[in-house]
Amino acid sequence: MSLRRLMALTRYHLHKRHCVGYIPLICAFLFGVLLTALIANTNPSCAPLGRLYDPENSYFLILLVVTAPENFERRTTIRETYLNLRPRLINESYQDELIHIPPPLNEHGQVQPDSIATQRQLLANYRQWQEKPIKNIKVINFKIKTLFAIGTGGQPKNVRRALYEEQRVFGDILELEDLHDSYGNLTVKVLRSMQHIDTKYDFKYLAKLDDDTYVKLDLLAEDLLSYYEKLHREHQASPSGAIPIELYWGYFRGAATIQKHGVWQEHDYKLCDRYGPYALGGGYVLSKGLVSFIASYADRLSAYRSEDIAVGTWLAPFRNIHRRHDVRFDTAWKPRACQNYHLLLHKRTARHMRDLYRGEMCTHEEDTPAAGGGGPTPAEYYYDWSQPPSSCCRTLV
Repeated sequence: MSLRRLMALTRYHLHKRHCVGYIPLICAFLFGVLLTALIANTNPSCAPLGRLYDPENSYFLILLVVTAPENFERRTTIRETYLNLRPRLINESYQDELIHIPPPLNEHGQVQPDSIATQRQLLANYRQWQEKPIKNIKVINFKIKTLFAIGTGGQPKNVRRALYEEQRVFGDILELEDLHDSYGNLTVKVLRSMQHIDTKYDFKYLAKLDDDTYVKLDLLAEDLLSYYEKLHREHQASPSGAIPIELYWGYFRGAATIQKHGVWQEHDYKLCDRYGPYALGGGYVLSKGLVSFIASYADRLSAYRSEDIAVGTWLAPFRNIHRRHDVRFDTAWKPRACQNYHLLLHKRTARHMRDLYRGEMCTHEEDTPAAGGGGPTPAEYYYDWSQPPSSCCRTLV
């Protein structure tokens, strides 16, 4: 046999062996694909409706901290203090003893507001709970996202460079690139921030905070989680189609005088001769549905000068909001008398925040005379929802 014939036979046998070997493999592959398709379709499911979120962007609570570009020290202090207070489950009794959720909606579909007696009893329960020895503390799998909102529009290069470096290190800056950061734009700043958060993140609650507000984050988170779980159980037990209850939680004020002068001068508030009820802007909590409403209609809402007054006005028509007035929120323009039951403490310097983190509650009062900020502290009151706003706040704690 010639060499050429031998090579031809070799190629023929190799070709024949490869064809015989590949056909079963290809058939097995096609059979597997068919079998997988048949199994997958034995229990078909519909794709979920609505917005889909990346699980990495899903949180229980988002902290929206409104801050100015130059307030690096405040942001650093917050990162080094209360953001390290991890949510905990305390005594496993916090929920039943201290958490009140409103009863089912009344015949008009409205949330029944908390009475003064309820508010007083809740505070008394909390103060009694504070005296108990703490047992069974365990960390909760509780995701919190912190965002420091800053308007970067028109900022000089050195400021933008510093913010870029801060973002590179911490990754917690919410840059609003087309917004000039100023007091006059505070309401627009909150609106833009909520729009961004509602678009990018899935969450249950949002806490709007000033960068001079200290938060006992472990206790706030425990309270909020207990509230959510209790409300969720009640909603599941309600008739199908029941309207979910939204949360607007803070320290409320009614019938505030419309500002005619100064930085908070208001030209566009024409609804009444006084502001309606609103939670003071040092810190308040909104449920997801309310944030989504504000974000969705941001371009149609009046941007009043004071963002907290604006939020209260925007949400005034809602009948399914639990407006939870809580004296533990010390969020006014000036600190109230120092109390260990306060959860949010407004108008605190960086040093005061570090003192609070170490457990020293009242050092800001020691500094007041030296700072020239004397005078009486604001009164601490329960909110009487049964009275018109002009008479809301006369029952002192």
